[in-house]
Amino acid sequence: MDMLARTPPDPRTGALTGFQPGDSLFTAQGLGFHGQGCLLRAAPREDVGACAARLLAQAAELRAGTETDADGERPLLLGLLPYDPDGPAPALLRVPRTLRRIAAPHDLPPARRGAILRRREHPDQAGYERSVGAALERLGRGDGLRKLVLSRTLELELDRPLDLPEVLARLWRASPHGHTYALPVSEDGQDYFLGASPELLVRREGRRVRVHPLAGTAARHPDAAEDARIAQALLGSPKDRLEHAVVVEAIEAALRPLCRTLDVPARPGLTSTARLWHLGTLIEGELADPAISALDLAIALHPTPAVCGLPTADARRAIAGLEPFERGYFAGAVGWCDAAGDGAWAVAIRCAQASGRRLTLSAGAGIVPGSVPELEYQETGNKLRTVLDALGLL
Repeated sequence: MDMLARTPPDPRTGALTGFQPGDSLFTAQGLGFHGQGCLLRAAPREDVGACAARLLAQAAELRAGTETDADGERPLLLGLLPYDPDGPAPALLRVPRTLRRIAAPHDLPPARRGAILRRREHPDQAGYERSVGAALERLGRGDGLRKLVLSRTLELELDRPLDLPEVLARLWRASPHGHTYALPVSEDGQDYFLGASPELLVRREGRRVRVHPLAGTAARHPDAAEDARIAQALLGSPKDRLEHAVVVEAIEAALRPLCRTLDVPARPGLTSTARLWHLGTLIEGELADPAISALDLAIALHPTPAVCGLPTADARRAIAGLEPFERGYFAGAVGWCDAAGDGAWAVAIRCAQASGRRLTLSAGAGIVPGSVPELEYQETGNKLRTVLDALGLL
């Protein structure tokens, strides 16, 4: 049974009713945590795992002998890790004041279409394609760099403030088997980092560990026959298979020393969202040490080559020289954990940072030998559509 399903959700809470500024959300497989308010929070720069354990212990003491939340559960922590732990964005850890288990929304009304008052791509298409060309030149030097992930942003100013509950409901409805998330990133609870990630970074339940990396992407087609052809072409693409293999190799190297057993399929399968096909490999194992928590595993794996590159340190330096912005929480990790060490963390992609009427969307593409700059730009555009669709802007 999935960890989120231990307590049956209240069907009356499926439409994200009651989601207020300062609340938080994380979903998986059609069920979710709606954290209401904030009991404890921290923004540690170092030893995030120790800080999380301390917050959960403090929350347990504060709630001793009281009703813990709407479902009677133990304290649970929701967290957001930045892409770069040494960058300006700190890790954010929150224990909600109360917690609801909620079901995915159904029968949503048509999206209210808004207007874009200002739009800016950073970099623009020409600039992004130049960066991809520079990355390919770097990859061809033979100095050991095998993959780079290059991203771009789309800055929007809308004609009205974001309706956060509606956008989250649409993201969740469009990706019921993914991970819809929203965490406040400002002290007043008004600014949010939100999205709908298809990619599981790690899930831990007892000693059981699951990781589902995605790398290699193709846009879906409304015609069923053409869509199936695209999926099979992706599955056989040498370029995409290489991009995916690099990610799986790095994750296996990080997990194997921590696991008593580890099952790594020899070939990837296909994973789909409403807009995209991805190559995916479900990796499962059993921890050697039960004291290793889901957050420990997330920190050990992050960032994977799916959002950074390989080798990690070299790729990070190369990306810093090619991308004209700080990623912040984009390509970080978002998820939950409890005092028992169980939890689930997703890769923080298909996302936006929202402040009132202003949003910054981010998307990246994996660059390996054989990548075509124009096609990589198109791939990032397809990924940006996840949030644009939820906004009713496409």
